[in-house]
Amino acid sequence: MEPANQPPNKPPWLPFHISRDTAILLAALLFLGFAILLAVLFPPAGSELARARTPAPLETQAATALVEPVQIATLAPVEAPTIAALPPDAPPYPAPQEVAPTTAAPAPTPALPLPTAAPDAAGAAPSPTPALPLPTAAPDAAGIAPTLPIAQAPTLEPTLAPPPVVLPTPMSPAVQPTPEPPPVVVQPTPAPAPPTQPPAPRPTRPPPTATPIPVDVIRSTTYWTFAQSPITLRRDTVVAAGAGLIIEPGVEVRLPPGITLYVDGRLYALGKADQPVRFTGASLPRWESIVGRPGSDIVLEHVEVRGGGAGGTVIAADRGSLTIRASRIIDNGGHVRVSAGRLELRDSEITGNDMPYGAAVEIIYDSGGTVTLTGNRIGGNRMAFGSPNVRISSRSPNDTVTLDIQGNLLVGQDGPNLALETNGPLQGAVLCNGFIGGSNGVSILSTLPQSPGLPALTIRNNAIEKHTPPIIPIYLQRGIGRGATSDVLIDMRNNWWGAAEGPYEPDRHADGRGDAPGDLVLFDPWLTERPACAPAQ
Repeated sequence: MEPANQPPNKPPWLPFHISRDTAILLAALLFLGFAILLAVLFPPAGSELARARTPAPLETQAATALVEPVQIATLAPVEAPTIAALPPDAPPYPAPQEVAPTTAAPAPTPALPLPTAAPDAAGAAPSPTPALPLPTAAPDAAGIAPTLPIAQAPTLEPTLAPPPVVLPTPMSPAVQPTPEPPPVVVQPTPAPAPPTQPPAPRPTRPPPTATPIPVDVIRSTTYWTFAQSPITLRRDTVVAAGAGLIIEPGVEVRLPPGITLYVDGRLYALGKADQPVRFTGASLPRWESIVGRPGSDIVLEHVEVRGGGAGGTVIAADRGSLTIRASRIIDNGGHVRVSAGRLELRDSEITGNDMPYGAAVEIIYDSGGTVTLTGNRIGGNRMAFGSPNVRISSRSPNDTVTLDIQGNLLVGQDGPNLALETNGPLQGAVLCNGFIGGSNGVSILSTLPQSPGLPALTIRNNAIEKHTPPIIPIYLQRGIGRGATSDVLIDMRNNWWGAAEGPYEPDRHADGRGDAPGDLVLFDPWLTERPACAPAQ
């Protein structure tokens, strides 16, 4: 005897109850999956999947094998939900007329046609929806067939063509993806400069030759006479070696601005007291100078030199002989300079000149020499601060310089009257000179040992007076200047220091009222009255 609740038409081998509608739904799902599998395996010609299945060239087959599984996975069917049996006390479903019409599913793609459900046991085929057929539930005990919930078939979206895949270069059957390297910042490389063509060779020109400065050259013994006066130099003039220029009394020689008279041979300007020879400027500014070069011999006697010295020197002699007698050097822009030669300056006047550097008379010896200064008047010049009237420098420690300095009036400005700078021995006499004004009378600078000093140099019967007192209270109070200073022991006895009481020396003669001597100057005895041979201002 069979149980009462055994549903009709149940196969005896089925362990669980499956309604007719459920069976139809499962069959439809199986058919749909089979159709999808067929569409994948045998796609229509011309579709994207067919083109993907077309054998690729040999160089891309390895990459295609890696792409096809991804395409098949995207077309896998969606599993339908399982409908469980309703409990006995479940409320009935609403009537079919109360169910809102369901929007028809979108039409399937041509590659995937929808299947049709099989007829039921009574031979009637249910009406399928455009997407999937809806199963009908069996009537209940009251004869009312409940309406099953509509199982919406999964909607298949149209399959789009996959994005283009950049295929890596095949390396091995299993190619692992390579991580993208970080971006490399490449510094811009400047474009190389285009090759330059070598310049076309220019025509070679001979090097320019220096244009010689035009000069007038006197090549033989020449006389400038009074009848030719005035004589104007056109350009620099050179008395050549072996030649001589003799200028007669009363001749006036005019030199334009910047012009120099060079002497390699002999120059004798021989004037008279009432007919001097004049070297003067043709126009302003000043002319340059008269220059004796090595081996030259220059004699200026009763000569007036005016308006020269544009470069700071008006008369110069370099390793030559210079003799100036009874002449006037006035209103010039430079000094008299002698280097390594013989100088004789007698009874001449050097005054009213603008001297930008050096002493009024600058004498320099490198290997000994002879200096004669007698009866001259040197002063009243505008000089650099501290510059002396006469400076004699001996640079040789072995050679001797012989001095004959007598009867000169040296009026200082703010430097020494006579400066002797020596690295070697000096000999000769400094007699009957008037050393007046300035910072001090005689200044001796020497690198010789203090003893024996300069025993061969005699300094006697000179008038040393009226020098500027140093800024020391006792000197300022008594109006005492420095009569002499020396780095070596020097004998200056029997000189006039400006007062009958003798020179002031704090340690040796504090009662003196005359200009003070230095510590290394011997002054006792001194003259108690001014010597008559010394010229006065």
